[in-house]
Parts: sequence; C-alpha cells; structure tokens
Amino acid sequence: MARLDRLNARVGARRPLLLDAPGLRELLTRPSTEARVELLRSRAAGAGLPADAAAPPVALARVEAGLRAAARAEAERLVGLAEGRRARALLAAFVALDEAAAVKAVLRGVALGAPIDATVAAAPAVTPPGPEALRAAAAAPALADAVAALEAAGSTVASAVRPALSQVGKAGLAPLERAADRAGLARARAACRHRGEDGEILARHLADRTDARNAETLLTLDGAAPEPGTWLEGGRRWDAAALDALARAGAAAARQAVAAGFGLPAAALGSPWAAERALEAALLVPLRREARRRPLSIAVPLRHLLERRAEVARVAVLLRGAAVGISGDELLDLVEA
Repeated sequence: MARLDRLNARVGARRPLLLDAPGLRELLTRPSTEARVELLRSRAAGAGLPADAAAPPVALARVEAGLRAAARAEAERLVGLAEGRRARALLAAFVALDEAAAVKAVLRGVALGAPIDATVAAAPAVTPPGPEALRAAAAAPALADAVAALEAAGSTVASAVRPALSQVGKAGLAPLERAADRAGLARARAACRHRGEDGEILARHLADRTDARNAETLLTLDGAAPEPGTWLEGGRRWDAAALDALARAGAAAARQAVAAGFGLPAAALGSPWAAERALEAALLVPLRREARRRPLSIAVPLRHLLERRAEVARVAVLLRGAAVGISGDELLDLVEA
C-alpha cells in the first residue's frame, strides 16, 4: 500500500467544505433560483460555476453541467497529486468509470428525445469522449449515430456498446447500459491487478458497484424472468445463479434480499429512483470504513470522490425541486435520505 500522505492531507482539508445538511437548508432559505445559485457560487461546491451562472433566467442544465465539470476537475487534480505511479493508475481507473456513466446518460437522452443541454448536464464531464463529443452525441438523431459520435472521439465504452444496438428493439436500453457498465468495470478491474493493497481496496469497491448494478436490475425486473446475459460479472454478494433464483422468487423476495445484502431498510427500495439513491449511498459505507482503518490508503480519496458525486446529485435535485415549487421539507427528505 502506498503512503498517500500529501494527497490524503489535501483530501482531509477538502472534506469539511462539502455541502452538509445545514448548507442545503441554507440554500432553501433563498427566495429564488437566482439567489440559490448565487449562494452556491460562494461555497466550495459551486466555486467552479461561471460568474454569470446566477444571471436571470438561470439555465439549471448549465448549472448542473458546471457542477459536474468542477467535480471532474477536482478529481483530475487529486489524481495528479497521488504519490507514485501505482496510486495514480488506480485513481485514474476509478475516475475513468465516469465514461460508462456519460455514455449511458447520452443514450438515455437520445432515446427519450431530451433537450441537448439536459442530456449533457446529466453526463459526467469526462475525456474521452470530451465535452464537444458529448454534445454532438446528445444531438444525434438516433442511438447508432450517438454511439458513432462517441466512438469517433475515442470512447472505448461506446465501441463496447455498439454490438448491443441490435437488441434495443426487443429489450430497450438495458442491453446498452449493461454493455457500458461491463466495459467500464472490466477496464477498472484490469488496473487493480498486481497493485497491492490499494488495488485490493479498489477491487472490493468495484465488486460492490457490480452488486449494486445487479441489484438495480433485479428490482427493475419486478418478478419477471431475466434474459441471458442480464447480470454483470464480478460481484461478491450474488453470482448469476443466485440472482436468477431471486428473480424467480418474486419482487418482494428480491427486495428483501437486496435490502439485506446492502444493510438497507426494504422501504428505501420502494421505487427505482429511491433504490438507485439508496444503493449509491450504500457504496460509500465500506469505503468510509476502509478510510478510517487505513488513513494513508487510496480509500481516502475514493471516499471523497464518491462524496463529491453525491453532493452534486443532491444539489441538482434541490435546485430543480425548488424551482418547480416542491416544499423545502420534502426536498430535504429527498436529498438527506
């Protein structure tokens, strides 16, 4: 395990700047979207937003894209601060997982016919494919064109997705999303090999992430039989046979198994959106434990980068919810759950 003294000291200084529950409540006290964005710009979470971000009329998609870009820039700075080639390679592999998330966000946007700005805002700012290619792909008239635009910009995840395009007519976006996840996770796992204890820490997180994606799929099936190839490989809670059995056992049994597997209340999995948020939060638990036990390890920056991603997601929900008139208490319940 590398001693990441300098990097982890930097992370330790940054953690108190994360927007906590009182900070979220303070945002909600502001009377308008413009005032909320202006306050956000004065905090570390919004420091990367452009000076005119709060100028009316506020484009929330632009604000969200700015928040994601700032989080990405911070991640890249932390990679550069890592002591040693091994630690830098592992952190870079973790950050590169965002490529799969970006590809999936673009494909969802194209499939739904979503506005280009909204699609780009939902995609992590990652290179490759890069901001220009993400925008070009988001503007594509069809999924195949979007994949081609991403491939042309160097996205190996998009190349891995292409063979699954033929399944869209029968199975929707699920095969594309699985292909993106499978490619991103396989690349990250390869980076963990022969990387010592830090590699093992990242490998355990990747196994947890695989379990979380399979759990989301299991819950989405809602008792339906899974198709061959439904499950991602590499989890540590359930293998494909166990997941098949849980799918056959019905929705209630699947929900109970997922709740038990991640230490969650079954009520937290009541809707796809709630389940996704609960599982994302559950991924932080083992990394926080690892960071406490090994304060000079890669677990410390991994935990922080996940916390930053969660911060961006909470702020985005809060800003959009407040803009459409959802009550402050209800929003706080949503973002603090």
